[in-house]
Amino acid sequence: MITIKATLAAALLATGIHAQLAAAPAKDEGHPADPDHVRLVAARKAANNLPDVLSAEQQAKADHALTAKALAEYKAARKRSTDSETAYRKAFDAALAKVDEGAPALQEKERAAFRERMLKARGSKKGGPKKSGAKDDEEDDEPATPAKDAN
Repeated sequence: MITIKATLAAALLATGIHAQLAAAPAKDEGHPADPDHVRLVAARKAANNLPDVLSAEQQAKADHALTAKALAEYKAARKRSTDSETAYRKAFDAALAKVDEGAPALQEKERAAFRERMLKARGSKKGGPKKSGAKDDEEDDEPATPAKDAN
């Protein structure tokens, strides 16, 4: 049978109030408070209540909300764009097959050749010589043009 205490405990756990209630007795246990910390907390509260800080906080919250909204709109637009591109490719491939029955096979062959060229180019780019920091330091020590004597 569900008791009132069990229901209350479940409600406290669900709402997250239990963390605040559990932390509250720690203050009452008589732990010595650090005066510098207390002073800092009071200063923070006073600073947060100043009008310019409150307005800056409201502006930050509004800007954050606009950013979240813009991000959601961007994601939706990107999904629409991807879906449109996929639909276009399917329609194009179907129309290409209707125009010339052998064209899709030739197109796939060209795509495979292109992928191979790109993989080779990527591999050669990664394996290329790299500049070292020591070499750059040596070049900086020597002037590019000899200094002229001031006679």
